[in-house]
Amino acid sequence: MTVAQLNRTQLKEQRLQDLLDSCQDQVLQQIIGPFGLTPAMFNDKDGGNVTTTRNFEQGVTATKEDQQSYEDWQAVINGGYDRAAYDAELPGKRKEIFKGDKPIISQYTGNELTKDGQTHLDHVVAAKTIETDSRAHLFMSQEQRVATANQDANLVVAEGRINQSMQDKDKLEWAEAQRKADKGKTNAESFGVNKELLEQTDKKAKKAVNGNFLNQQIKKQGAELLTTGAKDAGKMALRQALGVLIHELVKGVFIEIKKLFNTPKEENIIDKLIAAIKRVAKRVLAKFKDAGKSALGGGIQGFFSNLLTFLINNLIKTSAKVVTIIRESIKSIWQAVKFIVNPPKNLSALEVTREVTKILTVAVATGLGMFFEEAIQTFIMSIPILSPIAGIIAPAIAAILTGVATALLVYGLDRFFDWLSDDGTQLLSAFENNLDAMKDNINKMASWIEEQYNQSQNYVEIAAGYGDIQRNFDVALNANRSALQTSQQQTKRQIAFNQKLTTDVKIITNQELDVGRLLKDYKLGEH
Repeated sequence: MTVAQLNRTQLKEQRLQDLLDSCQDQVLQQIIGPFGLTPAMFNDKDGGNVTTTRNFEQGVTATKEDQQSYEDWQAVINGGYDRAAYDAELPGKRKEIFKGDKPIISQYTGNELTKDGQTHLDHVVAAKTIETDSRAHLFMSQEQRVATANQDANLVVAEGRINQSMQDKDKLEWAEAQRKADKGKTNAESFGVNKELLEQTDKKAKKAVNGNFLNQQIKKQGAELLTTGAKDAGKMALRQALGVLIHELVKGVFIEIKKLFNTPKEENIIDKLIAAIKRVAKRVLAKFKDAGKSALGGGIQGFFSNLLTFLINNLIKTSAKVVTIIRESIKSIWQAVKFIVNPPKNLSALEVTREVTKILTVAVATGLGMFFEEAIQTFIMSIPILSPIAGIIAPAIAAILTGVATALLVYGLDRFFDWLSDDGTQLLSAFENNLDAMKDNINKMASWIEEQYNQSQNYVEIAAGYGDIQRNFDVALNANRSALQTSQQQTKRQIAFNQKLTTDVKIITNQELDVGRLLKDYKLGEH
């Protein structure tokens, strides 16, 4: 057996021992934490501790006061509302306007109005719109809703006939609608509405009303988030600290029980028990510093889990179980972030990844186990004899199963990362062999490329020689062509000269013959 094989065998045995220890530790942590202290200390509810607008509209509320507001809102939607409170201030406000010296200008047409019954005060955002808005009931009292409707930005002077025609409709929608009494025209055209002025008035009023809604929302939900966040922070701090101490206490008790059974029976049992209690107490006291750190971290986790639950519920309603899972998950996320930001020194990136993955795996396994608890409880309740104690048995069984499953998952992750980090694995060996073969191939290719380069240099020189030969040949060819052309020209001139000379000889010969005949004729004449 090689050293590498021995190391792998020892590592496998170590992981198996870690698995056994982890099973005990994880089961103990699950029983004490998510399935023990958490349900005992926290009364989680659907939607979390702060009622969001979305949940309110679905009837999911966090407090009795919010539930009453929801019932009042439903009563308004289903049975109407009493607008007397909204109209009570209007006569007095109108009289104050009439007492002024300034002209009264309609905020819908821009026309000057008379100081009589034809001039009305109108809610730009209708009182009915405010009363039927879920935000108005969740964040405001009746007095605040009336004050929002009757604020100066939302209460304007207008023609009585326009006000009566508008009723509770949206002003811009009313303006674009067709008027029945004046066919072919919109309400704005029929009543002479200045659309630009109407849009400005409508925009200003809606901004003011929505601004009031937002201010009251920030005040109410902000205060509730601080209050519930502080409560959850305190509970979570206590839960974390108690978890550390109880875990150490139970672990110490198990260890001492084993020792009691393994020590000789001759010793005094009372003395052994006293010594065991002292050792357990010492172990627990030694953990108080760690408990303090866990309490601080737990407080931060509790506050942010409450905030995160609120943010999630603005998008989707969470069940009570999901609220609990979010709180438990924050702990693991917090640990993972701390490990990534400030990892232990001399720890490789692979080992950091290993630890972070294990932390997040524990969180996922815990969440799934908490969901599984409901299925276990439903199953136990189907058994008549166990139904009365289903609420006690189900968390215990879920905690044990979750602890064992978590330990197995962590063991699997350790084995996987061991495989990744083991230099003697077949995968790495094959990879190294491939790298060596690739290196040889690259070297061979480099040599071949070098040879080809050298050959290419020779080819370049040969090509240059061929170029010189070609150029010399071209020069010689051009010279021969020139000489041939010169010779041809001289031959042509010689032929022409010879032809001319022959012609001249013939002419002279003929002339000589003519002279001879003349002389002959002359001699014959003398005789």
